Amino acid sequence: MSDWLDRLIVRAAGTAMVVRHCRASINFRRHVGRWPQLCPPLRHNDKFFWRKVFDHNPLFEVYCDKLASKEWVRQRCPEVLIPATLWQGVSARDIPDDLLTQPAFIKANNGSSYNIRIDGKTVDRDLVESKFSKWLSRPYGQGNAEWGYKNVPRTVFVEEIVSTPSGAAPVMTNVYTVAGKPAAVFCITGWKDGERRGSFFNPDGSRVSQQPDDLDGLPDGWQPPSSLDRVIGYSRALVHDTDQIRSDFLCVGDKIWFSEMTPYPLSGLGSFDNLSEEMQIYGGWDLRRSWFLRTRHKGWKRIYASALCRVLDKQPAI
Repeated sequence: MSDWLDRLIVRAAGTAMVVRHCRASINFRRHVGRWPQLCPPLRHNDKFFWRKVFDHNPLFEVYCDKLASKEWVRQRCPEVLIPATLWQGVSARDIPDDLLTQPAFIKANNGSSYNIRIDGKTVDRDLVESKFSKWLSRPYGQGNAEWGYKNVPRTVFVEEIVSTPSGAAPVMTNVYTVAGKPAAVFCITGWKDGERRGSFFNPDGSRVSQQPDDLDGLPDGWQPPSSLDRVIGYSRALVHDTDQIRSDFLCVGDKIWFSEMTPYPLSGLGSFDNLSEEMQIYGGWDLRRSWFLRTRHKGWKRIYASALCRVLDKQPAI
């Protein structure tokens, strides 16, 4: 098939998806400052948009489900600690009263930031029930076309709080993997007590100079947890050859707790296109390794996937 026809097919399918997901496209423009470019997707933000509208990897439904992802980790990395689920149900109205008299997280398994931390002393039950009634009333992320959340069973659960012996927040350690290999690490301290600070590191623990615009960096000389090598090893075991994924862990001394996984960090709307050459979070993200382009399709999807692979074969690596 000629190159111009391949590019015509890719452009037609990409344009159709941008129009079909018009709300997500408008949100993309509002956050990124331009329309999604899928003809073909080359920049990082465009790859995330492409993933959301084309790449419906069944594993994304596992990664997006906070309860199912716990089981995924338990089966593949049984040595990783997992915060205990103290109760789960379909409505916050059914949470036993005694569980509200102890520090805990109340979470919905079907969305990002759907959680409330309670201290066990001043719990506004009406507020809890109202928030979770809203959060569980519809699939999360549909305005941004985050397909992985669409069919997640909507459940509320109570989870134990992981903290240091002094009660401080553990170090949140987020590992970005590309093609099954660790690309970068982001460490956050104070993430649950209002003193959030975070910085990027290379997998070897060396500091990266680039800093997120909306977060103060960690102090000079701050070092990642001593368990970083083990954290990276666990992240590699969990990604299951996914082309790109982020795995989050909580580090307390030499103990490692699983937190969550996400195929859509920051809903794919962060300043990913502005990463410096030093910042290789998504460097080498090759869509040809995606589930969509490695799966046999029928009809228009087969035609489109074949054309896109040929177009990407002729693009320089980014």
